[in-house]
Amino acid sequence: MINLKDSIRYTNVVSKNYAFHYNDMKEVLDEFGSEIKKLNLHKNGPLFYSMKNVPMDEIMSVELFMPVVEENITLPDTMYYHSYYSVENMMSTTVWKDYEQDTELAYSALLTLMNQSSLNQTTPMYHVIFSDDSFSYMQVKVGYEKKGEE
Repeated sequence: MINLKDSIRYTNVVSKNYAFHYNDMKEVLDEFGSEIKKLNLHKNGPLFYSMKNVPMDEIMSVELFMPVVEENITLPDTMYYHSYYSVENMMSTTVWKDYEQDTELAYSALLTLMNQSSLNQTTPMYHVIFSDDSFSYMQVKVGYEKKGEE
């Protein structure tokens, strides 16, 4: 199922850019989480990231984001603070189990719907990871507009 009325809206978001081999995703996510903890910041929403490239050479370029409780944060030069992070006019679908395989299916479904509906992609693909001790899932989101609205 695809939700055509979605968005991303968070306050006090910390982000960092990474480039890495796709097999290193877990280590990069762990590293980012460790950096957030070292800065004494407290999570206030789900981790999410934007795919800045199609990893044809197996190297992913992503920006990781984490909403935090704290405001007016001093960060290292490699990290960024967004008082408000908002992306509107998005469509999304949910990936429940096999993230690697099902993410490809999610991309295909979203891009096929855009093509069939005469829509343009306006953002990179975003992955929003929801998890607790017993359950996790991921939403894949992408911004769009009707062709001719550029």
